[in-house]
Amino acid sequence: MVARRAALADLADGVLALGREIEFRHRYDDVIPLTLNERLALRVIDRAGGIAPSELADRLGLQRSNLSTALRGLETKGLVTREHDGGDGRAVVVRSTPLAAENLRRLRDGWADAIAAVAPRDADLDAVARLLNDMTAALIEQRRVDD
Repeated sequence: MVARRAALADLADGVLALGREIEFRHRYDDVIPLTLNERLALRVIDRAGGIAPSELADRLGLQRSNLSTALRGLETKGLVTREHDGGDGRAVVVRSTPLAAENLRRLRDGWADAIAAVAPRDADLDAVARLLNDMTAALIEQRRVDD
């Protein structure tokens, strides 16, 4: 069990270090700059296809005031819109815009370029990505249950 815990800690450390190295190498000239909270919010909004701000705050574990700041920034940059939900005029859904999709495409291209030369050719990258996404989703769900 000690070896597994050490391997898990090494995995977490490796993910954090890889993220830092990608940030160092990625050029952001052609990408609309985002704060960390804007980036996190846009990731969830984009994957959800549209989400209520309260659900978004819950998923991200952000205070509503911090999320409101991030959403205002994303709106100002033209990356999200707020729309009234059809059934309830008071309910709002946040959606990403085509500009957000283009910005994300450029961002993902930069990330891929940053690691292309060092990714092992025989690695099952789809499986690794699924594993990391599944672990992220499980940690988010665990945090939501614990709160």
